Amino acid sequence: MDVKISDAELAIMRILWREQRPLKVSDFLGELEFTKGWNRSTTHTLVARLRDKGLIEPTERYGVARYVPLITEDDFILSEEKAVLEKFGGAKKLALAMVRNGHLTDTDIDDLRDFFRMGGEAK
Repeated sequence: MDVKISDAELAIMRILWREQRPLKVSDFLGELEFTKGWNRSTTHTLVARLRDKGLIEPTERYGVARYVPLITEDDFILSEEKAVLEKFGGAKKLALAMVRNGHLTDTDIDDLRDFFRMGGEAK
């Protein structure tokens, strides 16, 4: 995926991914007003941007647009993962930086060690 998603747009995508059903803007407007302080106009602008980027599409029902994501959350995460790894020069360099900077706890490291020992199977 070559299209970038802003943090604001990502807030809308997360709601669509979480709900897993077509949503009207009014379906998520209340949550975004509460968590982000956004008004109707801001939300509609962000929805339009996502639509223009080809990341969501409206389906109409009774003359009301309901939006569905055109990418999965997993595809988005994979795309972001690739971008981060390219930016930092690979997984090993990123992991080393995270350990050195205290972003991975001893428990995190032990869990990762167990994960790799078990052949990549989560506990």
